[in-house]
Amino acid sequence: MKKSLIALAIASAVSAPAFAATSNVDVYGVLNLSVNWYNDQFDSSDIQVTSNASRIGFKGSEDLGGGLSAIWQIESGINADEGNGTFASRNTFVGLSGGWGTALLGKHDTPFKLVGRSVDLFGDTIADSRNLMGSNLGLGSSDMRANNVIAYVSPNFSGFNVVAAYSTDPVNSTSAPDGFSTNPAVVGNTDVLTINGTYTNGPLYLGAAYSTGDGLKNYLAQDDNWRFAAGYTLGDFRIVGQYDQYNASSGASNPLDIPDYSAWMVGGSYTMGAMVFKADYISGSFDNCDSADICDPDQWAIGMDYNLSKRTTVYGLYASGHTVLGLGAGDSDINASIDGYSLSTGDLGSVGGFALGIKHSF
Repeated sequence: MKKSLIALAIASAVSAPAFAATSNVDVYGVLNLSVNWYNDQFDSSDIQVTSNASRIGFKGSEDLGGGLSAIWQIESGINADEGNGTFASRNTFVGLSGGWGTALLGKHDTPFKLVGRSVDLFGDTIADSRNLMGSNLGLGSSDMRANNVIAYVSPNFSGFNVVAAYSTDPVNSTSAPDGFSTNPAVVGNTDVLTINGTYTNGPLYLGAAYSTGDGLKNYLAQDDNWRFAAGYTLGDFRIVGQYDQYNASSGASNPLDIPDYSAWMVGGSYTMGAMVFKADYISGSFDNCDSADICDPDQWAIGMDYNLSKRTTVYGLYASGHTVLGLGAGDSDINASIDGYSLSTGDLGSVGGFALGIKHSF
C-alpha cells in the first residue's frame, strides 16, 4: 500500500500517487470489496458485502516557475457494492508547493490520523485499528478527515517532517463524518489544531501527534488527544506499534461524564514471496470504570494478503473483539465494534468476523 500525503512534500503521509509537474489531470483510485461473515456471543450471524474505503480521485499540478507549483485534488468515496457514492467526500483541496513546503486549503485527513494510518496492518478492513483507536469506538477523536482545513507540510529534513493543520469547524458543527460524535448539549467554538512529527530513515518509522482546541472540548468532551507510533522492517519482517491517549474534559463540556481513554496496539507481518502474513492485538482502557471486564475493550486479528500484481491483492482475515458498556456515572453506552457491527445496547460480550476480499488500485 502506497503511503504519501502529498508526494511533492512528504513521502509517507497519505495514500496517493505523486503529482505530475504539468497541468494534466491524473485519474486514480481504489476498489476494495469484501465478503464479511460476522458472529456474536449469541451465535447469531450475518453476511455482508462491503466496499472498504473505495474511492476515485482527480488531481494535478501547474508549474508556476521559480520552483513554485499549484496543486489540487478532488477525491470522492464510492460504495462499489451498491453503486453510489459521495462527491468530494474525501481529501479535496487546492494549494501551493515549493522548496519551503506545501500549504493547502480544503478537506483533509488530520495529522493525528496520518500517524495511525502509517502503522495499521489491517487498514480499511473489518479489523481496522480505528475500531478501538480513533474514530470508530463511539466517543470520537481527532482521528478524522476534517472539513475547513488550513494545512502546512514541511520539507523533508533528513527524514524528519512536520505536518500541521487548523480547522475552523472540522464537522460543520452538526454532522458527524468519520465517527466524530457531536455533543448537542454544548454550544461553543469548533476549532481544532493538530500537529505531527515523523521520522523515516530506511527501515525505521517514528511518529507522534497532538490535537487540541475548543472543537474537541465542545463536541467530544475531550481536552486533548495524543498519539505515538513506530514501525521497523528487518528483512521480510515488519513490527509496528501505536499508543493513543484521549484526555476527557470536565464540567459542562462533559455532561455524560465520559472518562479518559487510552489504547495500545502491537502487530507484525512476514512477507514470503507474493504472500504477506500479518497479525495484531489492540487493547483499550477507560479510567474510573465500574469493572475491568466492561471497561477494557480489545481486538485481535490475523490474516494474509496475496499480491497478484503491484496493483491487485486478494486477502483473507479473521478478527475478534470485546465490547464495552457502562462507563462511569453517566453510564454512556459506548461500544467497541468490528466494522460497525457491534452488540445491541445493553449487551456485553464479543463479536467476531471473517473477511475475504480483493483490492485493486489504479
